[in-house]
Amino acid sequence: MIDLTSKKMLSGLLNPIIDAALEAERDQQEARRYLGGSRLGVECERQLQYEVFATPKDPEKDFPGRILRVFERGHWAEAALVRWLELAGVTILTEDEGGGQFGFSDFDGLFQGHCDGILTGGPESFGPFPRLWENKCIKADDWRALSSHGLRKEKPVYWAQCQVYMDRFGLAENPALFSAVNANTMGIYWEAVPYNPQAVAALDAKAARILQACLAGEQLPRLSQDPNFYQCKWCSWRKRCHGLA
Repeated sequence: MIDLTSKKMLSGLLNPIIDAALEAERDQQEARRYLGGSRLGVECERQLQYEVFATPKDPEKDFPGRILRVFERGHWAEAALVRWLELAGVTILTEDEGGGQFGFSDFDGLFQGHCDGILTGGPESFGPFPRLWENKCIKADDWRALSSHGLRKEKPVYWAQCQVYMDRFGLAENPALFSAVNANTMGIYWEAVPYNPQAVAALDAKAARILQACLAGEQLPRLSQDPNFYQCKWCSWRKRCHGLA
């Protein structure tokens, strides 16, 4: 008789049920069909085109349930940090008048983004106000690298996200406040991210280039011609892009 009280047996039995439910929920969600402000810093412009068109990923590249659980952990960390900020006396706006996230929409809705929050007051150390707030929950190795080398070098996609959002939400006067929660230790890394108008101009030009190509039905160049290039190996559309399917 199978011992269902075994810890190993229970994990192997119950986790797949939860993961299957998460995967089914994901499959029922409507695909996003726009260029996200949080993604514009991705280097490969063809990859961003695939995202705009909600192009099906390579068969083995859909996120499994365990990774979906990791994504949900990020929402928990964000909610916890909002509570901690408020306990510390910080005034933070996380919803617009309609009860949704603060968002922007450009290029007739083809370029959109939503910020985590806007700090409007509180202890002087958290100022100057108002300022954009963006938060991530990341693994320990990434957190240590970020703490050592800073956001622009270690997480350029997040840095670009801050630049775009400061611009679109009219918060360029004061540096954004970026936080990263260490998923292993719950340490918190903070960084002030000054507005960089030259970077924003380049990112705007990139968004226009990608969306104009999408509307014209043109495919932009891939980042590398080598399917084993390290960024290509991680891409969800590697086989499609390089004709390996």
